[in-house]
Amino acid sequence: MRTIQLRERPKHLRSRAKRAGLGDLSQEIIGNIYQAITGNVHMPGHFVRRALANGLPAAEFKDAIRSARKARNLPDYLLAASEQKLERALYWDELGLKSRSRDLYLESSLWAIYAELLSDDEEKRFIVWQKFRESYRRAAPYFNHPAEEVSIHYLASSLSGYLRLPQANEAPAKRPVVVLLNSFFSTREELHYLENSLLGQGFATLSFDYPGAQGHSAQLPSSFDVKELGNSIYLFLSTRPEIDCSSITLYGLSLGGRIALLMALNYPERFHSVVSISTPLRILEDLDKRTPIYAREHLVSNGVARSALHELALHTNIEDDLCQLSAPLLVLGGGKDRIATESQTKQIFDSSQSLDKKLILCPGAGHNLYEMMPSLRYEIAQWIKQRRSSVSHEFS
Repeated sequence: MRTIQLRERPKHLRSRAKRAGLGDLSQEIIGNIYQAITGNVHMPGHFVRRALANGLPAAEFKDAIRSARKARNLPDYLLAASEQKLERALYWDELGLKSRSRDLYLESSLWAIYAELLSDDEEKRFIVWQKFRESYRRAAPYFNHPAEEVSIHYLASSLSGYLRLPQANEAPAKRPVVVLLNSFFSTREELHYLENSLLGQGFATLSFDYPGAQGHSAQLPSSFDVKELGNSIYLFLSTRPEIDCSSITLYGLSLGGRIALLMALNYPERFHSVVSISTPLRILEDLDKRTPIYAREHLVSNGVARSALHELALHTNIEDDLCQLSAPLLVLGGGKDRIATESQTKQIFDSSQSLDKKLILCPGAGHNLYEMMPSLRYEIAQWIKQRRSSVSHEFS
């Protein structure tokens, strides 16, 4: 058992920014963007950190902020950038330059994702949601690790997702896999760079939409069943001859962390290890306090946030059973997280009976650790890889 605390210092941050590909100006850009979009209409810095951490080009984002001047104008500028990238992608695609069109399709998708998040028009949101889905779908077959659109049978319906496989020289014939359980009010396309980190270490990745998800207006159905969801995912993976079903890792962000932990509790023999990031505990006890914070950070109304928190708390009761969790466990949290506090992160770690567990605390980070995530992705992928190596030695 190991506990690690990351302390953020200027040099430490600069090195992480450089490794993340953001350059030494990344922190300055984040500050400038935050100041620009909060001057007239309140906009949480969490949105800025989320966009940059998940791949939106920082310099171009700053230019869009400067052009928009006010936060209410920003969605149109982001959407215009998305459409411009898409037009160029289609042009290069027609010429047969797949790598160039791939990058532009992906950029078009990212710009549209954040335009959709900022829009307060539900009808427009759905249209933009369709746009970024289509842009990513066009890019999917051209990635170095192509994304195969898959359908996962769940109850009387199916879930749409992407399965990506590492190249043959990066993994054994049967690939270990990481199932990515995103935060609610987030989309699978945002996980692209996280998937790349895992694929580079030889892992397949599976990302998908939650039941009932439709863009940013997602609502869980009353029949939502985490145990059935875990069973559906396992059965789907077992049909794929490329996947090693003895090595399935669950990776959960925010409320997705609750789902990941509950799946591991329900099926200890099926899921090999768990990564829990910014996972909140005892939501119902603090619902009135958490609701406005969650709403601001996820850019939804208080009513929608309260409904999501309430429903997911009822469907993911993990608080009393964490002591039964025995799978290898990596727990990460931020010291400035007001949704999943540092004490809750420590409680998840302390409650687990796993003999192989690790805690990473980032004192200066908020919810989902977006400030640290570009470099943390590599550390997380290495931790999962080490668990995979230990299993291989046990059976050799």
